[in-house]
Amino acid sequence: MEGLLRLKILRRFYGAMFMYAEPLIKLAYASALAILVMAVSYLRRIEIGRDFSFAALRGFAQLMLLSIVLTYVFTSTIWHIFALPIFIAMALLAGYTSAKRVGMPKATLITTPSIAIGATTSLAAMTVLKVIPLQPKFVIPLAGMAFGNAMNICSLTLNRLLSEVRNNRSRIEAMLALGATAQQAVEQYERTSIKSALIPSIDNMRTLGIIFIPGAMTGMLMAGIDPTTAAVYQISIFFMIISSGIVAAVNATYLTKKRLFTPAHQLAEDV
Repeated sequence: MEGLLRLKILRRFYGAMFMYAEPLIKLAYASALAILVMAVSYLRRIEIGRDFSFAALRGFAQLMLLSIVLTYVFTSTIWHIFALPIFIAMALLAGYTSAKRVGMPKATLITTPSIAIGATTSLAAMTVLKVIPLQPKFVIPLAGMAFGNAMNICSLTLNRLLSEVRNNRSRIEAMLALGATAQQAVEQYERTSIKSALIPSIDNMRTLGIIFIPGAMTGMLMAGIDPTTAAVYQISIFFMIISSGIVAAVNATYLTKKRLFTPAHQLAEDV
């Protein structure tokens, strides 16, 4: 009996080792492409080798940690409790990252709530309308997509808005001097900023299935999901991405406008 028990334990141990060893071996093979990036960077003096190496190692560590956490959460009966701190962490990190890109004092007070509102609105709609099942394997990954894309669109919007306001400062001040409100003076630049931030996502949706097959659909096809079902989920995900982005962008421009102008509808000195 003791011998059989040991044999079973050894089988499980080596089975687990093989299960995790195979993807790690494939990752090692794929690392040849990372070496190619660093080699080209060195030979052409592009100087991204160090940043790329750090980003690759950090990304690998973060994904491995995420896989451990999700393995536990996906099998838990109380996954709702664990999902909340994950969503909060996503919102805080996305807000911090976006704020660093914007380069405006206390920008996290603008980016974090904007991204959180945009992502939660679209994700809530997807679950309430039963587009996706209320299960952790659907909700948590899609939340990551919603927060990530809302972050990118928020950053692009604010960067463009600040650039437009700085480049057109004299024109905005002239409009204010003629009696225009802060909203009237900056409205066209808000529209331009939001539109330019959404163009990459709209272009991607326009070329779906022609120029590229998106990551979510690719993953579903590789997992053996019916192509039609995968296509329906993918277009639904794009609707979620763009809706989360536009809500985040509109909120971000609204909050930024309060920082750009004084209560007397004058352009702030530090813009």
